[in-house]
Amino acid sequence: MADEDKLLTHDYDGIQEYDNDLPRWWKNIFWVTTVFGLFYAGWVHLGFKEPQHAQLARELSELDEQRAAIASETGNQEFGEAQMLALTKDSEVVQKGKDIFAAKCAACHGLNAEGLVGPNLTDEYWIHGASITDILHIVRVGVPEKGMLSWETMMSEDEIRQVVSYVWTLQGSNPANPKAPEGQLSSKG
Repeated sequence: MADEDKLLTHDYDGIQEYDNDLPRWWKNIFWVTTVFGLFYAGWVHLGFKEPQHAQLARELSELDEQRAAIASETGNQEFGEAQMLALTKDSEVVQKGKDIFAAKCAACHGLNAEGLVGPNLTDEYWIHGASITDILHIVRVGVPEKGMLSWETMMSEDEIRQVVSYVWTLQGSNPANPKAPEGQLSSKG
């Protein structure tokens, strides 16, 4: 290799530079990368694959099938508004919800849901929606920007439904020293 080394005619501060070709393996990697890049750009942009919206629709339908299979195996069907409203009529469910509320929710919402750090749950003003399914959603996923935890990993689905059933029955209970109304006026009934 010493015979092939060619010195350039200039030097910088006494340092001379060789004028040699790049190693063959570097050139091969360059060409393989170039071919791959062209193929990949064509695959992504020219439609050699399934369009994203079709792929998303297919994957969501598969997810729905999996959820339905799990729900049918466990008997844990998704509760809609009608099922949740029926739970509010069951005094045993509401009492269990009250006990859970006292243990887990009263620190922020007050023992009688009058509102401390969290909002008052007894008035007709609601921040994130007033339907029972809105309340169910908020208890499940929380409101992290306001400091409310997501309870779906800390309570079972039955416990969440019991708490929501209890909260639903609180409207109009007029506790002592309620927090000022927050959110929009809406009637749950």
